[in-house]
Amino acid sequence: MALDQAANPPRAGLFARLGMALGLHRRVGLLVLPAVLFLAIFYVYPLIRLLFVSLDAPDLSLRHYVRFFTEGAYVRVLIQTFRVSASVTIVCLILGYPVAYLLARLEGRLRNALLLLVVVPYLTSFLVRTYAWLVLLNRKGVINSMLMDFGVIERPLPLVFNAFGVHVGMAHVMLPLMVLPLYSVMRGIDFRLVTAAQSLGVGPTRAFLRVFLPLSMPGVRSGCLLVFLLSLGFYITPALLGGLRDVMLATFIEAQISQLVDWGFGGAAAFVLLVVTLAGFFVVGKLTGSTSFGATDLGRPSRPPVGAELDGERIGALRRLRRFLADLPPLRAMGVAIRTAVLRFDDWRWARLDRRERRPAAFGRVLLWGVCVLIFVYLILPTFIVVPISFSSAKFLKFPPPGFSWQWYENFLSNPGWLGPAFLSFQVALLTALVSTLLGTLAAYGLVRGRFRQRTVVMSLVVSPIIVSPIVIGVAIYGPLAQWGIIGTDIGIMAGHSIASIAYVVVIVSATLSGFDRNLERASMSLGAGPLRTFRRVTFPLIAPGVISGAVFAFIHSFDELVITLFIAGIQTQTLPLKMWENMRNEIDPTIAAVASILILLPIVVLLVLAPARRGGRAAGPLPPAD
Repeated sequence: MALDQAANPPRAGLFARLGMALGLHRRVGLLVLPAVLFLAIFYVYPLIRLLFVSLDAPDLSLRHYVRFFTEGAYVRVLIQTFRVSASVTIVCLILGYPVAYLLARLEGRLRNALLLLVVVPYLTSFLVRTYAWLVLLNRKGVINSMLMDFGVIERPLPLVFNAFGVHVGMAHVMLPLMVLPLYSVMRGIDFRLVTAAQSLGVGPTRAFLRVFLPLSMPGVRSGCLLVFLLSLGFYITPALLGGLRDVMLATFIEAQISQLVDWGFGGAAAFVLLVVTLAGFFVVGKLTGSTSFGATDLGRPSRPPVGAELDGERIGALRRLRRFLADLPPLRAMGVAIRTAVLRFDDWRWARLDRRERRPAAFGRVLLWGVCVLIFVYLILPTFIVVPISFSSAKFLKFPPPGFSWQWYENFLSNPGWLGPAFLSFQVALLTALVSTLLGTLAAYGLVRGRFRQRTVVMSLVVSPIIVSPIVIGVAIYGPLAQWGIIGTDIGIMAGHSIASIAYVVVIVSATLSGFDRNLERASMSLGAGPLRTFRRVTFPLIAPGVISGAVFAFIHSFDELVITLFIAGIQTQTLPLKMWENMRNEIDPTIAAVASILILLPIVVLLVLAPARRGGRAAGPLPPAD
């Protein structure tokens, strides 16, 4: 009897241990408190203080807001910001949709190789990409020089410091943010639905418009929402590539603070940008269901791919598809007459072709590949221009280089004016990665595993710095850091960089936790392991790829951060992006090309670091899965 009891412990004791574990599980939500406290001090309090500054506290006057919305010049800046953001979003959608469609149709190494052409520019510094377009589009830049050498033009074209330069630069920066959400959604669409529609006699155009396009709309909404809201607060590209007529709201706010030192009016403009961004995100996201950053489901199981239930049951699939097509509303975006004519012609042409002629679809594939190749060239063109220029033997920017030389790399590595900022950026980025990873991982675990009523509110608070313009955060955080005497210190810069870095870590780690099989934890606890031992021996090793990915992205974000640093670095402190920014504003030093080439290698090194981790486990995050 004793041996039987030893081999089979009482069920009451097992249930007691599980009950204790569940009680601790209810309190695991407290793990979000360190991150919430950090954000309350360095994010929420500065924003509230900025609001009172804009209201002329303690008098509490609305005069700055009245001035902003009543004077035509300021209203035009706001309208210009909306117009540029909307047009950039449309351009990115037009360019990004075919690329995402092609990537979703491909498999194997070719798809992974093409994904790199999207991911590497996405991870490359905003400042480096903008500098590359400045080199390309300048009056004495690469494009004008080549056109004049070939006799195409007689005088340089105005390609920069105008709306054209702003749109080219911003679309290049934002395009990966459109492609990745589209690709993620399209990978979950079963392409056999389109094939089934065509087997019913529907032409390829109608099958695409009535089947594939509606199923891809969640990706369209997510990508457009993300690109539009981030474009509203964009600063670097408009400031470098735009002219006086192309001032956007972020550039206007920076001028009010740094040049006119009008904190009241600048704070009011910053708060207007903040309210517009948050309101646009929550209102549009509420209407379309696109408020997720990839991790806000808080542990809900992901839905199976659309159409995954086919599995060879062709008759049932065709019946469901027929009902699905019957329920779809007519396309009203195009005129009814044009739509009917195009679709009927497509159906007539498709019906007259036999199977042998239908199968290749050569023209459509060639057209898709041709368009996508041009878009990929657009994405990687700055890299292929900046890197050769960094090895030029000329004393000024010239493409193609007249000869090979290491002079600009030697200038970077031997000049204390460059090495000092580079070392400071590395030091701050490392400190930011450590703090952000610790706070973000605890917060992600508490949000996904904790049980408390305000999880959605806390998640929105933690993730909101991703969409809030850095110019708003920089203006808001300057006052408190100045009061506390940490402007220009490593701690102050780290605090400013960690606001958004924590958000990236939370998104990545919580997405990893959401795909984690919790039966492994339950099995561990049923064998007598406590919650802490289970986390140490089971949970953490399996989510380690997500934690590593979050730490790497936090490091990259801090190393690349410029806008917040402009406000909190002080007079004597310079990070590497700040040093590059000042040199680019004053002169186009070829040394910047050498620094930019080194920074271009950074995302490649990151991908090499993340590859073993992603093979060891499923790492979720901004990078799409490399199958």
